[in-house]
Amino acid sequence: MPKALANKTESAKLVSAHARDLHIAPRKMRLVTNLVKNMNALDAMVQLQHANKKAAPMLIKLIQSAIANAKNNFSLDPQHLYIKSITADMGKVMKRYFPRARGSAFEIKRKMSHINIVLEERKKGKASKAKAGFLNKVKSEEHKVENVDQQKAVHEKPVKEEAKKTQVFRTDEQLKMSKAANKRRLFNRKTGE
Repeated sequence: MPKALANKTESAKLVSAHARDLHIAPRKMRLVTNLVKNMNALDAMVQLQHANKKAAPMLIKLIQSAIANAKNNFSLDPQHLYIKSITADMGKVMKRYFPRARGSAFEIKRKMSHINIVLEERKKGKASKAKAGFLNKVKSEEHKVENVDQQKAVHEKPVKEEAKKTQVFRTDEQLKMSKAANKRRLFNRKTGE
């Protein structure tokens, strides 16, 4: 085995956990899993505590399980764990029936999902190249914005503050007329809007 490959496998410690047959559709679960992709595991748990979704508590338990796996099985520090990948896959589909007119039945599909999570240990000093590149790009854009603002301040002529603060005051009748006109425009079917 070449030396470069050996170093890569030793440096990247991956920890996984999974939850099976959760009673929630994978589409609804993905709304929550997409929130926490590539985040620090502890920050992701804080983010999920404030998410008002049914899937959030399920995902918090799964992240806690993955952190416990990392801590007990591999002696990793939870502070340095990041979510490398998280997937919500389709599980079993339970079929239920709802009665309809004339003795027929309507099928209801209760979908279940499987979630897989992989945590990776990243040291603070070793930030990923993509993240470092992104931060440099943001800093350069901020610098450009500051330079543009300074140039505008030099070239712009001072404008009176009174001219900026002009407001149009309308009477109650004018406000009622504008509301009525907006309603007519909104509900007029001939306009095609």
